Amino acid sequence: MEAVLFDLGHTLIDYYCDWRSPEQRGVERIYQLVNEASLNPVDRNDFTEYLVEHLVYVREKRRRKMVEVPLSDILEICFEKYSCLDEAMLQEGLEIFYNVLMEDRRLVPGALEMLQGLKDRGLTIGLISDVAFGLPSEFPLRDIKHFGLEPFFDDMIFSSDIGLRKPHPKIFKTALSNLKVSAFNSMYVGNSLFHDIKGAQGVGMRAVLKRSTNCVHEDGIEPDHIINNLGEIIDIVDRRMI
Repeated sequence: MEAVLFDLGHTLIDYYCDWRSPEQRGVERIYQLVNEASLNPVDRNDFTEYLVEHLVYVREKRRRKMVEVPLSDILEICFEKYSCLDEAMLQEGLEIFYNVLMEDRRLVPGALEMLQGLKDRGLTIGLISDVAFGLPSEFPLRDIKHFGLEPFFDDMIFSSDIGLRKPHPKIFKTALSNLKVSAFNSMYVGNSLFHDIKGAQGVGMRAVLKRSTNCVHEDGIEPDHIINNLGEIIDIVDRRMI
């Protein structure tokens, strides 16, 4: 065993149980931002329908094509339609969507202890994370620093930097290359059968499913291990290092 790589959301940091609620709050706050900035009153229903339509289209495209579509691209289209596009508005819009995530976030119990245990065993540690809403990587990096996770990682890859989303094989192969480790001697831990388990196994890594409220069943995808808490990672690693 050379390395253990992780997903971020719902694996190391919990944000929310249902993405629909924070997205709705984000859309409402973007509406308020645009309505205040526009020279003319903006109809709430028309605006909401327009922005949600774009968010739904992009969400489907991300899963279907395994590509990242930056949230900034969606907001640019929206702000331009309502004649209020500028850099300050765009940054405020990104902050709005990040802030709705911050309203319900916590470090998954045992994360720090588990990562320290892996470091103590001399293992390389990596991160591969799709970024919520297609936000720039500066936002999840804030959370990683906030919870004291940054020192544990030898390399971190975010969908918004590489332009791809899991389970695209390139994002996993790039992570392994950056860490200079082999897929055969590496393990990936995540909470999504489709994005994490399928992606990791697709390049020859062992894949560990961490159960969470966001774990959706996918026919034909079987993890190598299933865990309920992060402490179990150490047990799996110790067995494989014997």
